[in-house]
Order: sequence, then structure tokens, then C-alpha cells
Amino acid sequence: MPNQWFRFKQFTVHQQHAAMKVTTDACLLGALQPVFPYHGAGKRILDIGAGTGLLSLMVAQLNPLAKITGVEIDPQTASEARSNAEASPFANVEIIEGDILDFNPAKPFDHIVTNPPFYESQLASENDRKNLALHSSSLRLEQLLEVINRLLHPQGTASVLLPHYREPEARHHGRANDLFPEKTLLIRQTPNHSYFRNIMFFSRKTVDNKMEECTIKGHNGEYSQEFTQWLKPFYLYL
Repeated sequence: MPNQWFRFKQFTVHQQHAAMKVTTDACLLGALQPVFPYHGAGKRILDIGAGTGLLSLMVAQLNPLAKITGVEIDPQTASEARSNAEASPFANVEIIEGDILDFNPAKPFDHIVTNPPFYESQLASENDRKNLALHSSSLRLEQLLEVINRLLHPQGTASVLLPHYREPEARHHGRANDLFPEKTLLIRQTPNHSYFRNIMFFSRKTVDNKMEECTIKGHNGEYSQEFTQWLKPFYLYL
């Protein structure tokens, strides 16, 4: 059974009521978000499908002067994320309960980060809330890229965490919405494992997609050097 809370160096994520818990790949996504000049003063950042509030809080730590908005469709999860934000040292995080498809802010966002529902056409569970968090029946990948296009500033950027096998589909839907991957990080658990996640970094620029890789743990079971470097500002015991 997963822990009911996950403690980081500067904040704690309670996840008793969240349908999907804190994961290592989500933490990696949060750690790799951009740090804006002057700590993001005046910048607007959106977390689509905020879940526990993990990504919003990690982004807030990296950009304490930016305005971070997390949108979460599940009421219980949104309430817990809001509590996590209120208990944190960051006053620049707002959690909104609602459907991102109906979200119409007054201004576009400078950066968007999302760990979206992963799976289409796979067998769903009997847990409706877990299905909402894990399966993209309420937000298909095509719709997600359309939403990012609609809400992103023309000079903005976006980071999306997806299963490795969905990269071609994401590139296809990205192009249809004038979003192009500048970099794709291929993630695997160990050197003996295949890639299982991608973090895709999108912008409006039509540049070559730089392919990089991250191995979370080495043969000895210890976190890899690059993973340790990225997560050290957040993980308690790194």
C-alpha cells in the first residue's frame, strides 16, 4: 500500500484521497521544469491535471515568484491538492477544481506542465476515480494538445509526461496544434530495462527534436548521477 504522504525537503504531499499517488517519473518531470529569470517574476504557469499538487509545488519551489495554477477535475483530489498547497511555504499556488476543457483564463500561460491520463483503449479498473486519473476517457491526447495550444502564450513552452510508445502520436497531434518537441527525454528504470516514459518539451519553434535519456537507477540499485543531480533539491535523502 502506498504511503499516505510523501515528504520533500520543502513541502509534504498528502495523498490519502488522491486516485493516483506520487510516482518517481512524475517527480522527475517536476524537477526538470524551467527556472525563469528572476525566479519567474510575473510568469504564469499551468499544471493540467494537478492531482496531489506535486507538480505545482515543485514548480513553485523552482519559481517562487511565478503564479502557478493547478486544474484538477476530481473534487476529492482537488481538495487534497489545495490542502497540500496551503500547508506548503509557497503562497503562489492556486488549485482550481474543474474540467480543463471548460477552463478559460483571462490570459495565456508562459509554461504548461502536465502528467496526463496515460491510457486509451486499455482495460479500465472498477474504480471510477482511478479511471479518471489514469485512463484518458475524459481527456484524450488529441484534446490535451489542443488545450495546450489554446492556453499557451505564443512564446510559451510545455512539458508533457507520456508512456514511451505514445511519442509518435504526441508529435502528430502537436504538429496539428503548432507545437513541436524541442527535446524528448527517454526514461528507463535501469540499464537493463526498456524505455517506459518520455518527457516531451514542446514550443512553437520548428527545431530538431533533441533526444536524451535518463536511467533512474544503476546496476547497483542506487540512483543514477543525473537523477540524483536533478532530484537533490527535492528528495530528503539525496
